[in-house]
Amino acid sequence: MSTIGFRPYPGPIASHITRLPEGGTQSFKQGDLVIFSSGKIVVATDDDDIFGVAMHDASGTTDTDVYVYVPGPGEKFLAEASTTTAVTNQGVAYALVMTSGSMAVNPGSTTTAAFYIDALDPRDGAHTGAGGRVIGRFVYTSLDAIGG
Repeated sequence: MSTIGFRPYPGPIASHITRLPEGGTQSFKQGDLVIFSSGKIVVATDDDDIFGVAMHDASGTTDTDVYVYVPGPGEKFLAEASTTTAVTNQGVAYALVMTSGSMAVNPGSTTTAAFYIDALDPRDGAHTGAGGRVIGRFVYTSLDAIGG
């Protein structure tokens, strides 16, 4: 399953984009969550340890410049839900699916909650199946770049 990953909503803030070197053998996709490890950008595997969002797919070549979007406190993101969503999911923090290329919010789990769902995307109407889009923000303690 490929998802949209995480995207700044309604759009990116230019000053939140930074350029850093890619780690070795990376295969993250645009919208995947990444971390800054040993001076390089690598795919995030823990929803409690997030540096930013990849702005493009990994090149697979060590030290290639990677553009990363570094979230600010309370900044909104558009993401896909991995399970059924409902209005009752709004205002609750959920865990994330951390599979590269399929990263999403998991409304089925509040374990290691890392993303608050503020709203269901109105473009999806009454959509309640997996793959519906949500609008929300990262839990502050999950974001490494701002002291989380």
